[in-house]
Formats: sequence, C-alpha cells, structure tokens
Amino acid sequence: MRWPFKNKIALKLMLCFTSVLVIFGLIIGGVFYQFFKEHTIETKQRSMRAQAKRIAAAISTNLPVLEQHHGDGIAKSNFINFIDNLNQEILWVVDSQRNLNINKERMARRMQWRKKHHEAQNRPLPEPPQDPRDAFAKLPKHIKENVEKCFTEGEDFSVEEYNVWLNDITLTVGEPVYDAQGKVKAVVLLHSPRQGLNKAIWEGLQILLTSLLAALALVMILSLLLSWRFTRTLNIMRDNAEKLAERHYEVRNNITQEDEVGELARTLDVLAKRLQLADEESQKLEKLRREFIANISHELRTPVTVIRGSLEALRDGVVTEPEDVAEFHEQMYNESLFLQRLINDLLDLSRLQNTDFPIEKEPLDLCAVVQDAVRGSRRLGLEKELTITAELDKEPYLLSGDYGRLRQMLMIFLHNSIKFSPEKSSIEVQLVGNELRITDHGCGMKAEDVPHAFDRFYKARNEQNKSGSGLGLAIAKQIALRHEMQLKLESEVGKGTTITVLLPPEMVREEDNYEQA
Repeated sequence: MRWPFKNKIALKLMLCFTSVLVIFGLIIGGVFYQFFKEHTIETKQRSMRAQAKRIAAAISTNLPVLEQHHGDGIAKSNFINFIDNLNQEILWVVDSQRNLNINKERMARRMQWRKKHHEAQNRPLPEPPQDPRDAFAKLPKHIKENVEKCFTEGEDFSVEEYNVWLNDITLTVGEPVYDAQGKVKAVVLLHSPRQGLNKAIWEGLQILLTSLLAALALVMILSLLLSWRFTRTLNIMRDNAEKLAERHYEVRNNITQEDEVGELARTLDVLAKRLQLADEESQKLEKLRREFIANISHELRTPVTVIRGSLEALRDGVVTEPEDVAEFHEQMYNESLFLQRLINDLLDLSRLQNTDFPIEKEPLDLCAVVQDAVRGSRRLGLEKELTITAELDKEPYLLSGDYGRLRQMLMIFLHNSIKFSPEKSSIEVQLVGNELRITDHGCGMKAEDVPHAFDRFYKARNEQNKSGSGLGLAIAKQIALRHEMQLKLESEVGKGTTITVLLPPEMVREEDNYEQA
C-alpha cells in the first residue's frame, strides 16, 4: 500500500474535503451562534416576563397590607426582599415615590462572589446604595425612562443595558403593579446579568465546536480512505502505463468501475491490446523482412555465382573447346534471364504493394482476358501435350480493371499449373457465376504448404519447382487485391490444385440500364 500523503491527488482531495468542512463549519457556527444567541435571549425574556407578571400579581394581591404598613413607599417592605430571595433573577421594585428597593444582603453576596472571581482583574466594585431615592436616580437612563413610561401608560418593557449597581450588562424586564382601581402603584424590575446568558451561549457554542472537531476528524479519516480508494485505480493505471512504455503489452488494468476512471482504464486496456497486436504484427513483419532478405540474397547469389564462375573459367582459359565455351555462354545467358525475371518480379511486387502506385483501370470483359491467357498458355503446354480448356457460363463479364495485370495474374496461375502437371494431362479454366477456377491434375501440395502458397519466396520443395523464384503467386495476390478480388487455393498431394478467384460484382451495362428505364 502506498502511503497516501505521498500521493498528491489523495492529499489534495483530503485537503479539499477538510477545507470544505472547515468553511461549512465556520458558516454554520456563525449562523448557529447568532440564532442561538437571539433564541436564548428571547427565551430568557419570555421567561423573565412571565416571572415578572407573577411577582407583580403577588405584590398587587398583597398591596393593601403593604400600603397599610408603608403607605406609598412599599419598596421598603421586607416582603420585597423575601420574594427576591426566592427568585433566581435579581428583583428590584420602584414604588410611586420613586424609591428603589435593593436587597442589600443579596447585593453583598453578589459582591463577594464577583470579588472572588474577578480579583485578578482588579475590577472596581461599587458600594451598595444607601438611600432608595439615590438608588433610583442612579439607574441607567433608558431604564428610568421606561419606568416613568410604565407609571404613566402601564406598558411593560425589556431593556439590555449596563447596570452600575450590578457592575454588568443586564437584561432588565419591567412589569407594572396595579391597585384595585387599576392605577400603577409600583414597577417590578427583574434583572438577569448578561454573564449568565453568555455562559449558556458559550456552552452551546462549545458543544457545536466539539461536534465540528469530531466531525472534522471523522471527515479527515474518511476522506483519507476515500481518496486512497479513488487514487488506487489511478496508481494501477500509472504503473501499467509505465509497463506499456517498457513494451510489456500483456498488462491489463482489469478495473470494473462504472465511471470516468473505469472508462479510462478500459480505454487503456484497449490500447494495450492494440499495442500488443501491433507488436506481434511488427515482429511478424520483422521476421518476414529477415526471411525476405535471406531469400533474395540466396536467389541472387546463385545465378551471380554461376555467371562469375563461368566468366572466370573463360578468362583464365580453363575452357577452350568451342562446344564447352558455347555451353558456358548458354548457361550464363540463362542465368542472366533468370536474374532479369527475378528483378522484374521484385519490381512488380514492390509496385503493386505500394498503394500510391496507380494501375490503369478501365471497363473490360474478363472473358476476353481469360480467353487471351488460355491461348497464350496453350503454346507453353505444347511440350507436355497438355489440354487447356476454358468454360465460361456467361459472356461478357464486365468489370473495371487493368487488362495487362489481370492477364499477368492468370498467366501466373496457368504457368504454375503447366509446371506441375504431368504430360498429356488437362487444365480446366471455368467461370461459374462470380467464381473463376483454374484446376490442374498435377502433383499437388502438402497440407502444411497450402497456407503459405501466396507468401513471398515461399516454394514447395520438389523437383518441379527448382527454377521458381517464389514471387509469382505473391504478385498474383497483390494484383487480385488491387482489383478487389479474393484468392483461395485448394490442393491435395497426387490429385492436383485448384485456385479460385472470387470476382467483384459485374458492372451494369448501359443497354441494361436502358432496358430497365
């Protein structure tokens, strides 16, 4: 297994996933913080308003008793301190004389608590107010304005502002206290220091941050595994591509993913297969090239050696008798003819294999070509007293072709048939439909020789084929290919050989078009 951090794509994918999660977490965290903060404050406000209403109702119920003992200065009553001690929030009451009740005992406890927790900051702590009126006068401006409005209009309120007596930003809720006649006799002020709200918000934010960190760790692990799984196939393809570059064309990816990576892997497999086939074909061609060079060297060396040996014998005076000299001249002449024929065959084969070399095609009657070739071959078969016949089921057979090349192809077939046929035998040329067959009753070919009959320089090793160059059938095959014809050879030892030429469709004659019209 390759260590993932050494894989650039795997590292990039992991960093991409992690970055997306971090950005997502920051956005979600910010949105969550804002909404959670607003929701916490709103919930606290609703809770404090409900609590303030209950306290105001309790004070309103006990208002006659409080007024009996304190008159309009009900804020000085111990009953208010009693209710304050029962509440979590800090309770102050402002009566109609603008006296502000502050529970001094609770204030002292809060001072001690703040002194304990904020001693390191050396934050100054205010002294509790001594006079109720002075305490009201030092209330924050917005709270005093809302208190006065509550006395005059009877509206409750909520304010978030710094409170000098609590030395903190507080959420203050005000609720009017009505007497039996519906007159506002006091205002209940319920305070909740913002520090408690911030603590609740921070705890919620801590939970979110912990969740995000856990999710980040999980995503990093999962992204690492997923990126490794994703890049594993790419690493396989890279390794196989390196092997292909080293000519190991047998390698295959064998990846079955149904995605773009899988398609790329299958494309590389197709490429590897084609490279393998091309390499095999290249090796085959290289083998043929070496065999071709070896064959042509052998074919050229033999006549050249004979001619050179004869010339040396004549030059050195080794042969002086007129009859022997004439025989040497005849032998050199025959070898030069063989060289000329071999060179011409090589030139013809080279030209025909070159697709840029044009052949002169024109509309012609194949039957005329066949008859011409049969007439020419009959003269060649006179020495063996061969019977060469042509049976054509239809005349004419029109097609587009090169008359000279087609005649050359047929003469190669007929010349081979004459060479391998016994004396006084027959050779049949038959045109049946779109098949032209040349059949002889000669020695035939071995089964292992048949597939190579049309290869260059391939010759059957028998007595009748000593003088052959091995290029005739290869030339005939190229002529057939240039005329969109196919060749098939069937042979059996001792029974003869049949060459079948599969012809292209016959051309439509103009008179046929006229008759159809």
